[in-house]
Amino acid sequence: MKLRRHSDGSRRAAATPKTLWGFLSVLVICATVGFAAYKFVPGKKTAPTRRLWTPLVINNLDTEMVVPDTLRLEFWTPSSKTRDYLTREPNNAGDTNRNWEVIESEDRVVQFGHHLRKDVDVIGYRRTEIWGHGRTALKPGWWWSITVRTNYPVTRLAKTYREFWKTQSSVFVEVIDNRGHDVE
Repeated sequence: MKLRRHSDGSRRAAATPKTLWGFLSVLVICATVGFAAYKFVPGKKTAPTRRLWTPLVINNLDTEMVVPDTLRLEFWTPSSKTRDYLTREPNNAGDTNRNWEVIESEDRVVQFGHHLRKDVDVIGYRRTEIWGHGRTALKPGWWWSITVRTNYPVTRLAKTYREFWKTQSSVFVEVIDNRGHDVE
């Protein structure tokens, strides 16, 4: 224990609150350093998202260039053959008004492709004639794969689809994301 000399010349023991305040100030400094370390030191690292597909452009010098920040959206539309298979559907297959799926020729499908390409966020598309079976009966149609910029929301595609085909049906869309890293 330390004794202190006071102004009147007497010696007395130092007051305990000063030791307590000293302890508390050290405690506050340690807590601040601990909190700062918790906030600023990186924690457990999670693996980055894996790139599911890589769209490439290969120029005339055979240099590969990745088309960054894109999504691939895939969905179905009717073909001129779809109408021949609509009568085989049961009436309880969801949307009972399937008249929008009856098209006379593939001209309507070509127009839909032109309509999609008017949007600057649609980079391109391809379509393949397919047979499919979802919530409705097995039938032919077109399967579209469109490449869009990541700022193109799927709801925009659904709105475009419904307005063009004049339907209120649900739109099934598969989204394939290009963001992430390449697998090594």
